[in-house]
Amino acid sequence: MENLTREDLLKEFKSVFWDAFHRPILKTDKFRQLWISLEPVNDLVSGPLFSVYEKGECNYVYGHKLFEGVQDKDDLMNWLTERVGLYMETVREMAADDSEESEDKRVLLFQADVKMILCDLAYKMI
Repeated sequence: MENLTREDLLKEFKSVFWDAFHRPILKTDKFRQLWISLEPVNDLVSGPLFSVYEKGECNYVYGHKLFEGVQDKDDLMNWLTERVGLYMETVREMAADDSEESEDKRVLLFQADVKMILCDLAYKMI
């Protein structure tokens, strides 16, 4: 993917975006509650990434109070990956006690993986 054009990167970004941010169909209350508890982190991450989805950039974050300390794309990448990492770690720490919970956990970890992919693609475009 290293030699892709910005247009190719954006196309790839858009093709996987909703895999990261759609409301997952979870089978267990335990993981539905976990997903709800992670919604504030999800919302923070989705803002800049959705801006990239819609506009191909997210310049609004630079200097915005919500993104304190984010001055350039390296800062933004660090900010995003810290939050996605927190999301991922929280899901990993939740024990899955049966096959349905294991499947729900897998779904949430998949969404976190796609969020990281989106961060990487966004970094290459902005």
